[in-house]
Amino acid sequence: MGTSSWLATTLDIEMLNANAQIWPPNIGDAQMPNRQGAKVAGELGNRFLVRYLRATQLNEFRRGSIGRKHWVTPTAYEPDETIPWLALSPTLLAPSYALLLDPNKIPIIKGPRYVRMGAGIEYVLPNGFPANAIAGLPWEVNVR
Repeated sequence: MGTSSWLATTLDIEMLNANAQIWPPNIGDAQMPNRQGAKVAGELGNRFLVRYLRATQLNEFRRGSIGRKHWVTPTAYEPDETIPWLALSPTLLAPSYALLLDPNKIPIIKGPRYVRMGAGIEYVLPNGFPANAIAGLPWEVNVR
């Protein structure tokens, strides 16, 4: 695992420990309370959440994604680092794109929680996210 990913994750953990409870990795989604996006945004210092995407998912979420569960992270990783840090399937290509999401515009967020079988931090968007939550560019950012 890369040093930059370790440092980025460690700094995020330090920031979150000062402002929020980080749930253990074995806590199920249903066991974490629903939280308002504005509360989560405050804990993150109004930073964006990152929804990593593979090339096959381009354009899939440009109009948001309501009613579908998503996992996101506050931490920026290189594509190859997403696999061990976020416990993604090593049989699939590493994600090479990201949507930046404004938590202020996401009604319900669960987390943060340590990634099970990974080393990063995740949030769960149990009902997805509206199109206006997509921050920055109105499309996916190439992270390669």
